[in-house]
Amino acid sequence: MERRGFEAFYCSDKPAALDKALELISEDDVVSWGGSVTIQEIGLLDVMRSGRYKVIDRDTAETPAQRTELMRKALLCDTFLMSSNAVSEDGQLVNIDGTGNRVAAMVYGPKSVIVIAGINKIVKTQDDALARVRMLAAPINVQRFPQLKLLVWKQGFVQIVTHLTVFAIIY
Repeated sequence: MERRGFEAFYCSDKPAALDKALELISEDDVVSWGGSVTIQEIGLLDVMRSGRYKVIDRDTAETPAQRTELMRKALLCDTFLMSSNAVSEDGQLVNIDGTGNRVAAMVYGPKSVIVIAGINKIVKTQDDALARVRMLAAPINVQRFPQLKLLVWKQGFVQIVTHLTVFAIIY
């Protein structure tokens, strides 16, 4: 991953991954995130919402228009948190994205992006990453977000990142 410009860290478990993420986030930063079960599971969203950090939280929106506006503002935050649907051993991130906010943040906007991925998302090759996304991540996300079925499943909305300076935390 470092060959591709990632500063990568391996953490032995979820608490260690949380500690590493918090080490990388300044309390002066404005922080936002894309939809991610992973960052919820390690407890990072709870810490971000604790009041210690300035956050842009799309889940506080009262209307769809407000949610969209918060997601747009998130693209200009200092630190953007996310996961990836698959990561190849040579450092390629493969993502499906219903609205495009995660992939947009990876490509442009935030000063830093922290990608947190469980070891279950690490695969050997780009082809394996694409297969994981198609066979595992897309069907799960279609069930979680039925309104996105056309975007994710039928169009195969997939983005591959091969060169990007981000922090990657693998646990």
